[in-house]
Amino acid sequence: MKRIISGMLMICLSTGLNAQEGLTLEQAITTGLNKNLNIKIVEKTVDQTTNDYDKSIGGLLPQVSVTASKSFSNTNVSQQFLNDPAPREINGAQSNTFDVSPTLRWTIFDGLGMFYTRNRLAEQVGLAEDDLKVQIENTIAQISNAYYTTVLEQERLRVLQDALELSSARVELAKTRYEVGKTSKLEYLQAQVDYNTDQSNVLQQTEVVYNAFVDLNRLMGAELHTRYNVESNFSVEEVLELQELLQSANLNNSGLLRAQRNREIAFLQTKEVKAEFLPQISLNLGYNYNNRNSDAGFLISNQSRGFNYGISASWTILNGFDIKRRQQNAKIVAESRELEVQDLKQQLEADIRKAFINYENSIALRDLEERNFEIAQENYDIAQERYNIGIATALEIREAQVSFVQAELRKVQAAFSIQVQEIELNRLAGNNLR
Repeated sequence: MKRIISGMLMICLSTGLNAQEGLTLEQAITTGLNKNLNIKIVEKTVDQTTNDYDKSIGGLLPQVSVTASKSFSNTNVSQQFLNDPAPREINGAQSNTFDVSPTLRWTIFDGLGMFYTRNRLAEQVGLAEDDLKVQIENTIAQISNAYYTTVLEQERLRVLQDALELSSARVELAKTRYEVGKTSKLEYLQAQVDYNTDQSNVLQQTEVVYNAFVDLNRLMGAELHTRYNVESNFSVEEVLELQELLQSANLNNSGLLRAQRNREIAFLQTKEVKAEFLPQISLNLGYNYNNRNSDAGFLISNQSRGFNYGISASWTILNGFDIKRRQQNAKIVAESRELEVQDLKQQLEADIRKAFINYENSIALRDLEERNFEIAQENYDIAQERYNIGIATALEIREAQVSFVQAELRKVQAAFSIQVQEIELNRLAGNNLR
């Protein structure tokens, strides 16, 4: 039976065991940030908005255009002059005209709208970068949680494997005592049942560990079947302070910074629309070249060239109140963005306070479970000694063993809960990128 169970365990654990290597949390995060596809998608958005901003400098420069044309005609002409009574007939009279006109138009004033537009595009670059920070922070948190989930499940597996060894020793002891007639077959069979139960727990937990590695590899962008030697404990930092977290969140939380950036963009959009109420002034410069040749008429060739320049102004007085409507809508959007910032601040503080309470409770629970584990361990040791000398019953030793295993599992779970709350608090406070 033991050989069968061992074989099943080897099948479950075989994938990726041939080339396991150490993996720290920092290495997992670095790999994930380099390969995560969602981050690469957001990076493309940053590139696009940066390109829009870089090219927007053209809105401040003059516009240059060239118009050119070349035309031909073939006509039959009948002409009669005052000094010549005989008509003049020309069949197939040809003419051609060539015209080229380069022009330059430079808007030097449009109510400062061009500058507001460029500033808005700069803020949109910042907004895309804020989106990237949010994605990076979320990815860091997801990888961290997945990494420590793997640590948790492996620790659970270790505890269950230790319990299996205890049950195995109990089976051997019960078998020996049964064979020499010191105990009943019922006790020996019960020991085997408990051993098989622990084997089942180990097998099920082995599957959970495998799935945890799959989830971690997916977030890292690695081969899903890869296995690593992860850390065997949790890395809980110094005790966090609530006020420091709240202050850091107001300064560094990427979601809040993004909302503030959206508010600034909405404010600049109101200025862009407002600029349309003012006149637009442009400088104009042009050059014209015209050449016409004809087989008929007083002039068989006519050529002209020269510059033209000036200043023009346009002012939209009324356009169906469209500008006014858009200005009002832009103002409403700006006010809405301000309300969103205030709401997000409140939500952020609420999330931090709730997560911090969970964090403090997790610390208290960990301390309690550590003390309880020591008690359960001592209780099991006493029960084991009593069982070895035939004082304790099989039921008593099993209850002590189960209590001991459950106490250790709760201790591991409590340490994991602290780690999870710490990750969440650092994410909310914007500390992941600091």
